[in-house]
Amino acid sequence: MKTALYAGLLAILLITVPPLAAAGQSGPARLQEETTDRTSPGATLPAPEVETAPGSYDRSFRLPVSTPDGVQSFTLHDYLTGVLLAELPSDFAPEAMKAQAVACRTYALRRYVHRRHDPAAVCTDSACCQAWTDPAGCPAQAVARAEQAVDATDGLAIYYDGALIDATFFSCSGGRTEAAVAVWGSDVPYLTAVDSPGEEDAAHYEDRVVLTPAEFAAALADRCPGLDPSADPAAWLGPVTYTDGGGVQTMVLAGTELTGSELRSLFGLNATSFTLAVEDGNLVFQTRGFGHRVGMSQYGADAMARRGSDYLEILQWYYRGVTVAPCRIGG
Repeated sequence: MKTALYAGLLAILLITVPPLAAAGQSGPARLQEETTDRTSPGATLPAPEVETAPGSYDRSFRLPVSTPDGVQSFTLHDYLTGVLLAELPSDFAPEAMKAQAVACRTYALRRYVHRRHDPAAVCTDSACCQAWTDPAGCPAQAVARAEQAVDATDGLAIYYDGALIDATFFSCSGGRTEAAVAVWGSDVPYLTAVDSPGEEDAAHYEDRVVLTPAEFAAALADRCPGLDPSADPAAWLGPVTYTDGGGVQTMVLAGTELTGSELRSLFGLNATSFTLAVEDGNLVFQTRGFGHRVGMSQYGADAMARRGSDYLEILQWYYRGVTVAPCRIGG
């Protein structure tokens, strides 16, 4: 009883109390920290186009979006509905969808201030910004569920120390997320490594990549020019170091030290959380997770929601030390 009461009071405070004044193959692919980003609620910023929509921030705020057909102006509500349809399976739990809606709104509003595609704030390419699909071409039930998540969190965004965070997210961590510093070299206090259990149902929770010695040597030709494909591949494998999130930090191959991120890129691996072994003369990568593994795990969020966590608990688990509050950019 006391726990439930405390959780309810905490949720009310998080939604109604704005942050303190200033003293973030799914979702944004890179962390872009702008030291001048101090967009707390009520900040004076460029005013968006506004249409009549009493009581709804999302339906009044218009976001310029770069699409294959050129720059288009969407209400934040319509943009976020399309993002959820593109980024999440339609059967995700409602609280996981709400968490995703808040993360995506935060990302879009941050990009509204610090534009990546000026005059547009964001694009529809998931490798750069956030994926988007036209709700008009989606099943009515899926659109309704996405809209419900957007409407239930209308205008809410995520803050750390009075600033909109870079709300990075990804599909699946393989059991533990990664800190931003381990992937991008930037130490971001709210993007740390945390456990993310319950992801086993994700399509890419575990994967294998099998390479012949010749294929392996070809991929490393530029980095390890002395590697002999006719030699015993077991002799190529050297010491490995790991990050706090369980990813490969460095691995020595044929005497050359490479980072986990380099190896992920060179071999097209799903994540930096992997092992490498020799099996039947071939080299086998066993990966866990899918994506950069920094921020919120989408399948982890769904697992938390199905265990009873609400969207605020999910967001505060994956983004440490943050506050969720109404945003009033342009208001």
